[in-house]
Amino acid sequence: MSHLLQEVTAKSAAAVKSALYVGVLTAGLGFALSPLVSTASAEPDDPDYFRVNMKPGASLNVRQDPSLKAKKIGSLPAEAQGIVNLGCHVGMPYLEWRNSTTAIRKVETRRKWCNIQYNGMVGWTAGQYLEADRPE
Repeated sequence: MSHLLQEVTAKSAAAVKSALYVGVLTAGLGFALSPLVSTASAEPDDPDYFRVNMKPGASLNVRQDPSLKAKKIGSLPAEAQGIVNLGCHVGMPYLEWRNSTTAIRKVETRRKWCNIQYNGMVGWTAGQYLEADRPE
């Protein structure tokens, strides 16, 4: 009976070790891939909608991912309003950013990318050209 118990214990230990290995591998892979996944969610203090803040006649590029190197999938006209905020990547919360000095906002907005939806198009755009808007 002790031989059988040792065999079961050895198999159980191997199964636990394998499960731990797979768990650690999965967690590590998820962590390693997380920068490649383009997800964001709107913070509670972020506006629900944006409008483009650019000179008339200009347009704002919309990209597949939050990067200047990402594929351009469309553009927003300077007069675009009611742009749905799906979430932004920014160094500080929106209200803190909005209440900061102009110099701090300029630095922070260069690092801000917003995931938006507009007229059926979903993509990423530079947050420095967006401002809070109310739904129509």
